[in-house]
Amino acid sequence: MKRIQGVRALIRKHDVSTVEHACQAALEMGVPTYRFVKHYLDHLPRPPLELRQIDPLIRELTHYRDYINRLTQEPNDEPC
Repeated sequence: MKRIQGVRALIRKHDVSTVEHACQAALEMGVPTYRFVKHYLDHLPRPPLELRQIDPLIRELTHYRDYINRLTQEPNDEPC
């Protein structure tokens, strides 16, 4: 049971289709073990990271500009 849970946990790090492919390779090679599947996945080449210019998590530059402007403005009503 622990081995099955271990293979399922590999999905957190690798996508489902990649884990399924590793399991299929393990079955075809006659080595259906968690250790083989993990080793197989650990030695796959990593896909290159995709850098995005536009993403919902990336704010527009104007937000940063306005924030910096607010921080660097000197207060007008400063008590003496």
